[in-house]
Parts: sequence; structure tokens; C-alpha cells
Amino acid sequence: MIQYSISKNRLEYLIDQEKPGWLARAKDRTDGFNALGYYHESSSIWSEVKVVFTRIQHGKCAYCERQLESEEYGLIEHDLEHFRPKKKARPWSLTKTLKKAGVVLTKPASGDSDPGYHLLAYHPLNYCTACKTCNSCLKKDYFPIEGARSCNGNDPMQLASEKPLLVNPVGDFDDPPESLIAFNGLSPFACGNTNYSVRRGLVSIAFFKLDDRQRKYLFRERANIIVSMYAYLEHADAANTDAKRKVFKELATTLTKPSASHANCASSFYKLYKQNRNEADKVFHLAVSYLKTISA
Repeated sequence: MIQYSISKNRLEYLIDQEKPGWLARAKDRTDGFNALGYYHESSSIWSEVKVVFTRIQHGKCAYCERQLESEEYGLIEHDLEHFRPKKKARPWSLTKTLKKAGVVLTKPASGDSDPGYHLLAYHPLNYCTACKTCNSCLKKDYFPIEGARSCNGNDPMQLASEKPLLVNPVGDFDDPPESLIAFNGLSPFACGNTNYSVRRGLVSIAFFKLDDRQRKYLFRERANIIVSMYAYLEHADAANTDAKRKVFKELATTLTKPSASHANCASSFYKLYKQNRNEADKVFHLAVSYLKTISA
């Protein structure tokens, strides 16, 4: 995961450019939910602005960083996802590993779930686009927190007191995911500098199964990126002209840009290569071995 940093004003400007009048219509609907006290409508309008988020996220899933098809042909692959669920927030089950790490979740105040965030159903900073695996199979209507749930909140930027354990990748107000999650080769790990940030990293990894090798396409893509970056960096070091060296360095750094698939993984490997060549060599060979194994 990485952060797609954008201010609320800029996001609303892009939405208004793409779909004039949408923000006013969204406000009218939110006012209706506020009067009802819960989310209810016969049809929704958020799909009308999906393309804005696919562009902000460079066509990638906000959670696993997998590259999806372009907006011209592949919007069906992108789900416009509500970060905080609009209808209800079901309790998520902790893994044994997370329990051992000291993660404790807030239980529903009553019943088997909390009410959803009905006033955020049309808040632009409560949106991102995700692949169907991350959204439909994993995210669903879960939203694990450590603090007191604020279901009547109407501004995501004012809900930090909930102590959410998932990190919001779109916007400029939450922790950058890169400050919570880094990569050791193909596998992510929590890298936060406080106990809470470590717990957020651990939960985000487990929640979206970013370290589960059954998500084989994620691991295959990460392995290919590491192999490619290693080759570029090695060619840059061995280049016999400045021009060649520049080309290979540019190719390597292109893999770390926000627009690139699995940029967090690529950036972690780039840093490792610069800091510890022997360890980078080991990671490279492990990536090669992994690709040979899955292609056998």
C-alpha cells in the first residue's frame, strides 16, 4: 500500500470537473440520511465518479497495489469502495498472531454489528477503488477499530479518535501506508515507529492478506519487479558510459513511482540494494527461485 495524497479541495475540484453537479446531489442525499438517521436509498450515484479515483490511484487497487485494466476498458475491474462502511460495521475476527501481538478490537456496542457511517456514504474522502478480491472478498463491511466508534461522524478527517486499524490510502490526512508497511523481499511487514502504528500495519497486512502466498498473483508480480529492478541496477553499475548508466537508473526508479504496481515493494528493495548489496543479492535469488517454483 502507498498513499495517494490529495487534499479535499483538490479532490472535490476533480469530481466537479468530471461530473458537474454531483457534489450538490451527494449533499442532498446525505441530508436525507441525516434526517432518517441511517443509510437508505433505492439507487446510488457514487459510480458516476469512480473514474476520478482510478486516475488518482493510477489504475491500481488501493490496498494490494495490483495494476488493474485501464479506465477505457476496465472500470468493471475497479470497485468504488467505502473505506468506512455505509450500512453496518461488522466485527472482524483477529488471527492468533494478531492477538499475540496485543491487538484488541472494539466490540459492537450492541447486537452483532455497529451501525454504519451513513453520513459518509457520499463523502469523497471515504472513497477509493479496489480490486474485487480486496473489496468484495476481504473488506466487505468490516472496519476494525481500537477506540469508540463514531457512526454519526460526517468528516473522515475528524475521526482519528476511533483509532482505526486500517489505513486510508486516499487523501492527505491519514498516516502514509509506507510509514506503516514495508517489504522484506516479497513479504510485507509492519514498520511503524509507535505501538499503535505497528498494530495498524499488522492488521492491514492480515486484513487484506498481503502476506498470504495464496494470493499468488501478488507474490508473482512482486518477484518479477524485484528481478527486473535488480537487473536494471546491476546494469547501471556495470555500464561503461554515463548515458547507459542513466537509462538503467531511470528504469529502476520508474518501478518505485506511485504509478507503478507494487511501488512500496519496489522502493523497499531499492533501499536494500543501496544499503546492503549482499542482502539484496539474497532477496534477488529468492525471487528467482520463487518464479521458477510457480512456473514449474
